[in-house]
Amino acid sequence: MFVSPAIALDEGLSEYVVKRNGEPIGTLKINLVKNGERLIATSDYSIKVKLLAIVLYRYDKKMVETYENGRLVAYETNIDDNGTKSRVTVARAGEKLSITSPKGLLTVPAGLIPTTYWPPKTVTQRQMIDSSDGILVNVSPSIPVSEDLKMDGRTLKTNRYKMTGDLKRDLWYDAGTGHWLKMKLIASDDSVIEIERDWPPVWKRNLL
Repeated sequence: MFVSPAIALDEGLSEYVVKRNGEPIGTLKINLVKNGERLIATSDYSIKVKLLAIVLYRYDKKMVETYENGRLVAYETNIDDNGTKSRVTVARAGEKLSITSPKGLLTVPAGLIPTTYWPPKTVTQRQMIDSSDGILVNVSPSIPVSEDLKMDGRTLKTNRYKMTGDLKRDLWYDAGTGHWLKMKLIASDDSVIEIERDWPPVWKRNLL
C-alpha cells in the first residue's frame, strides 16, 4: 500500500544517476530542508554526452521548489541547454499560481506541482507544471503495481506507476516510505532514459 501522498519526506540529500540506454550520462541531486510548515527542495540536474573525451552535448538544470503546508508557493529553474539558457518561475498570486517562462505568462489554479517527480503526490495529479517549459501538461497515473526493484545492488519493494497523457513515464516509489526511486521514459530519438536512486559508496560521483 502506498503511503500518504502528502509532502512529508525526511530532510537531507538524495542522489540519482541518469542513464541513457543503460550508460551513465549524468547526475541528479535533491536536497530537502524544512523550516516549520515550509519545505524547500533544491535540485541540481546535470548531464554530459561524450564521444571519448569530447563533450558532444551538455545540459544543466537547477531548480528550487518551495512548499507551505504541502502546497507549492514558489518554483524557479535556470537551464543551460548546451549553451542556450532559459528560466522559469512560479509564484503564488492570491489563490492562483503565476508562471513566467520563455513561452510567456500563465495563471493556473493553486495546488499544482512541477514535474520534478520526487513528491509522492505526483501520482495523484491530473495536471502538472512542466518543470522545464512552464507549460501545463495533462497526465493520468495508473493504479500502482507492487514490484521488487533491483537497483544499485539492492532489491527494494516498490509501487510502480505508469503515467500517461502528455507525459509518458514509468515511476517507482518505495512501498514503505514513498521516496521516489526511479523514472523511465523513451526519448524522442527512441533512446531509453532512466533516473535511478543512488547510494554511497558510489563511483558515479566523478561522472561529471
